Amino acid sequence: MLRKTLGTVAVLAVLSAASAAPQTPDGGGSAALEVGVVRFYRPAGTQTLVDGFCRVPFTLLDPLSPDGVAAYRVTVSVRDSANLELVTQTWARTVPGRMLSAVRGSALEHFTFAANPGAYTVEVTVRDSATGRVIRRHTPLVAFAQTPAASDLLLATAIRPVTGSGDSTARPGELRKGSVIIEAADRPLLTPREAQLGYYVEWYAVTAETAAVSVRIGPGSGGAPIVTTAAQRIPFAAGGGATRGMVDLAGLPPGEYSFEVVVQGRDTAVTREAPFRMGGMDAGPPVAEVDPGDKFAVMSEAQLDTLYAPLVYIMTSDEVGMYNTLTPEGKRNFLRQFWAKRDPTAGTPRNEAQEDYYGRIGEANRRFREGGTADIPGWRTDRGRIFIKYGPAQETLQRPQAGNTLPYEVWKYTRGRLVKFVFLDQTQFGNYALIWTDDRREPSRPNWQSLLGPEAVQDVERF
Repeated sequence: MLRKTLGTVAVLAVLSAASAAPQTPDGGGSAALEVGVVRFYRPAGTQTLVDGFCRVPFTLLDPLSPDGVAAYRVTVSVRDSANLELVTQTWARTVPGRMLSAVRGSALEHFTFAANPGAYTVEVTVRDSATGRVIRRHTPLVAFAQTPAASDLLLATAIRPVTGSGDSTARPGELRKGSVIIEAADRPLLTPREAQLGYYVEWYAVTAETAAVSVRIGPGSGGAPIVTTAAQRIPFAAGGGATRGMVDLAGLPPGEYSFEVVVQGRDTAVTREAPFRMGGMDAGPPVAEVDPGDKFAVMSEAQLDTLYAPLVYIMTSDEVGMYNTLTPEGKRNFLRQFWAKRDPTAGTPRNEAQEDYYGRIGEANRRFREGGTADIPGWRTDRGRIFIKYGPAQETLQRPQAGNTLPYEVWKYTRGRLVKFVFLDQTQFGNYALIWTDDRREPSRPNWQSLLGPEAVQDVERF
């Protein structure tokens, strides 16, 4: 028997996601529908937990109304080898017109269920509400009959640790796995601006052991690895655990690739593989780019919102809270007036303050998209905030992990008053949080010295 373990989780549209790779649908229509499944094992009842993904390209959909809104219904059916339907899930989704018209736009839908040992077929059906057009995909699934060495590989565009009871529930677009929350995707698309890709694999060790974990990136059609990471020694308790991490793939040319995680245990070695894509520069940036002059007039409301959000670092108290109450045209005027008040050369075509600020945001998004919180744009991280507000540090001390010391960085600004900022990566996912500074305008943690350790504190004081 199969049983449904979790409610359907809908992952809303990825505006810049690539359209599905060419495949032949099993019925109706000509657009491609991507379906993939990832299996995890639970010894209680010999259960296989399945996370399934379906990418719905918007080329499948026609608008329902003059304003361009579209809708579709997803149905997931799981049948055993005797063609007996054991699980069915269905839900509806609407797509705003502005998203429907996005180039290569698509939505990623997630579903989950549990299965006893056996062979199954997962059928995903998408029906366009406007035309009734139906697209189907069938995917075979074999549930584990006994404890495997490892789960399948789950790829992630973001991994973040659960920070407390208030952060225990995954947001739309996320999955929770143990102590981390993952923004997962089937065959994800990377771009030069968003080039980090994460992995999550469960290792089912019978006894406690330390395994070597490494990552290999190769061409999708096979061949020698292009990227190979150094093996990390990961301790696992009896019964196993999870290994996860983020890999920066900036500089990888556009194309189809294979992401492989190799786990070498005491007596067993396994390789888990999943495909991904690297796109070009055509995917939208985390914050819309602004050129000199008034570009607000031609921007959509969503683009205007991305330009407004980072202004929280520099806006005055009388500017806070006004923007979200405005119409799209009102938002354009707000941004025009906001930057007009800060233009150091009023009356000239260029607004140097505007150019410099958004330039720093773009740089922060490229440099500080944290490994463990990759769902958060770089401008919202601690390092990104300090970079945007104060610019690049004149001196930087970087200390990767060595011995019992966690990775940390020290930024020192020497122009004007001497100021230091200390960032610590407690998660070891590349997520650097500000723990101390002598700038009174920024927060420091009272226990920052114990977090760093005595040797690192001395290192910071000497720097």
